[in-house]
Amino acid sequence: MTTRTSSPPLQRLLSLPLAFLMAGLIACSPASEGEQTAAKPADPKAPAAATAAPGQTAAPAQPGAAAPAPTTPAVAPDKMPAVVAKVNGEEIKKDQLLDEANKLKAQLDQAGQGQQASSPGFYREVLDGIIARTLLGQAAKSQGVTITDEEAKKEVDQLKSRFPNPEAFQQALTAQKMTEQGLLAEARRQMAVQKYVETKILNALTVTDAAAKDFYEKNKEQMKRPEQVHARHILIRVDPKATDADKQKAKAKAQDILARAKKGEDFAKLASENSEDPGSKGNGGDLSWFSHGQMVEAFDKAAFALQPNQISDLVETQFGYHIIQTLERKPESVVPFEEAKARIEQYLKQRQTQEAVQARIQELRTQGKVETFI
Repeated sequence: MTTRTSSPPLQRLLSLPLAFLMAGLIACSPASEGEQTAAKPADPKAPAAATAAPGQTAAPAQPGAAAPAPTTPAVAPDKMPAVVAKVNGEEIKKDQLLDEANKLKAQLDQAGQGQQASSPGFYREVLDGIIARTLLGQAAKSQGVTITDEEAKKEVDQLKSRFPNPEAFQQALTAQKMTEQGLLAEARRQMAVQKYVETKILNALTVTDAAAKDFYEKNKEQMKRPEQVHARHILIRVDPKATDADKQKAKAKAQDILARAKKGEDFAKLASENSEDPGSKGNGGDLSWFSHGQMVEAFDKAAFALQPNQISDLVETQFGYHIIQTLERKPESVVPFEEAKARIEQYLKQRQTQEAVQARIQELRTQGKVETFI
């Protein structure tokens, strides 16, 4: 069983400025924890377009993720002045830059991309993100885009509700070297920038049917849905640390269920009564549709080797013993335009958003006075 855990909600909110420049609008979704057996697809109904061009080329969430290698030398923190930049007279302090850089480093390390933080231009990239956010914040203020205390408090209260108790929330604040008042102020600033972008930049953006169709026609190769099977299974778990005797006991139980299934007993009923996969037993062991690579190797190989309604022999994986029945098969095919259209439109809208936000930032930078000292 694998466990996927999202970023802590407080860290996600605080990292929003770093993500904003390249990703456009970032939604602060609740942190969640989910368990999933390896024999259950993550998204069995997603069309191929979800993982084709629209998904593959989405902009990275961090400002340094896709930046070209800088040609200027690295700037060591101990060589930086107390004020690293001024944006229309508003100072950006060295401490702010280092604080945000350290948060980004921690995120990159967690994602296994820590090497990006050692690039020569890392601090300049982080500073560019702060400058962009500052420019947008100033523009929001000049346009009368504001966030009320009540709106900011509501956002922070929602954040607090994601923690198990007030003490855990305070511990997270302390770990981030913040107070609740500081968090309120930060939320207000970030929400104002987001509101400015939504109301002053993105309102005019549209994706026409013609643009979506053109993208589809030019990316047909990436619109293919791979071969899929619709299968169900019964799992008898075996702890990796189980004794030989316990393993034999589990195997004997699985063999007995297999024999009953092959004699014609109702597979779904057998799964509901005996399977130890909580994610599928309530649905008769049904795993819906999945393609190659969504399951662990032994399970994948067995499921795709079966013909419709055929039942496998015992299949052993790190989770235990599986009995698999493949119900249906679909050959590789091209996703119809109408099915791919929504995801294509979402991708094109994201791309438009990134381009529009970056264009406005460049416009504000050109019109204003930005001084950098590193």
